Order: sequence, then structure tokens, then C-alpha cells
Amino acid sequence: MPEMTNTGRAGEAQAEALLRDRGYRVVGRNVRLPGGEIDLICLDGAMLVFVEVKRRDGRSFGTALAAVDARKRKRLRSLAEDYAQIVAPHAALRFDVVALDGTRAALHRNAF
Repeated sequence: MPEMTNTGRAGEAQAEALLRDRGYRVVGRNVRLPGGEIDLICLDGAMLVFVEVKRRDGRSFGTALAAVDARKRKRLRSLAEDYAQIVAPHAALRFDVVALDGTRAALHRNAF
């Protein structure tokens, strides 16, 4: 797994602050599981929320939200199911994306 850059850490810190401001409680950061990593795991009330943080500083590779493609969504669903099966087998699950495009941060609830 590639090591996170300072830019990546700053983006995740920005995303975490946004989520906390919206009332989320962060319960896991960079949770590594066989097959990959989940950026943030949160509680939004009783809902267990798996959050993908994506940052794009320019538009040459598209938007941050567009970078969460079908392959990425499939992998995240699989990782989340593995995590939930062990930690919270009866919890309701949701997938959110925090898209950081330049200086703009947007929370996409129930993104997929």
C-alpha cells in the first residue's frame, strides 16, 4: 500500500473536520483490511458510514467525485462488508464521499 503524502494527510484532516462539523463521530481512520483500506469510518447517529476521501488539485484527471469509479466502489463495498461483519453485523451501512476539488470540499451522502 503506498504511503500517504502530506497532501493526502491534509485532505483527510480537512474531510474529518467537515464530517465532525456535520455531526459525524469518527471511529476509524485509515483502517487497513485484507484487500485495501477504508479512509474514514464514522457514526452518523446509529448509521455506520464508510467514507472515501478523494482529492484533486486540478481538473486534468477529472473531478474528485468522478475518481470514485465502479471498481473503487466495488472494493469499498467488499471492505465495508468485511469490517461490519466483525464489528457491527446488524448495523445499517452507508457510503459517503468527501470530494476535495482544489479549495472546495463537498460531502456526498449516500454516494453509492
